[in-house]
Amino acid sequence: MSNILTFGVVAGFFLMRGNLQVTVWVTRFSAFYWMYRVFLIVIGIVVFQDQDLWMTQFRLSPILNFISCVFTGVLAIYLPWLYFQLRHPQILAAMRTSGMKAAPPISAWVGGAAVAVILNALLYVAFNGTDGAEALQRAKQQLGPNYNYRMASIAWSGSYVEATVTAYNRNTIKTIDVEWTK
Repeated sequence: MSNILTFGVVAGFFLMRGNLQVTVWVTRFSAFYWMYRVFLIVIGIVVFQDQDLWMTQFRLSPILNFISCVFTGVLAIYLPWLYFQLRHPQILAAMRTSGMKAAPPISAWVGGAAVAVILNALLYVAFNGTDGAEALQRAKQQLGPNYNYRMASIAWSGSYVEATVTAYNRNTIKTIDVEWTK
């Protein structure tokens, strides 16, 4: 996280000094990251989010979840604001005067959305494959039927599989690490 903050401070310094080349890069990055976040969140909510798990998380840690929602909201407002500030007609005119292209960064928009779709598709395939089912079954063997189970992560190293499963009920959330060799 500190690397992106350092990047932001340096980019902000050059933006305040009127560097048009940095303006192009920050505009593209904000468009890319805006679409990436929008598609990641929308697809993630539709495909992966278990409403019961989210409600349990919110009930058990309301302050942390509130802060997370506020951060997401601020980012959802800041990125479009930054993008439109950097696409202001005066800035576009200065870019054209300097011989730079001032076209909208369509490839950044499409790229951000594409990366989010691809990542979500890969997660879906990984979580819903045979190894995902095996991880859920192994977690159920450890805790029993009094919990609901959701995949959190899965990784492979040759024939070795390591997965993290979230087990939850109305009053608690547990993280179960399972591993096996195929």
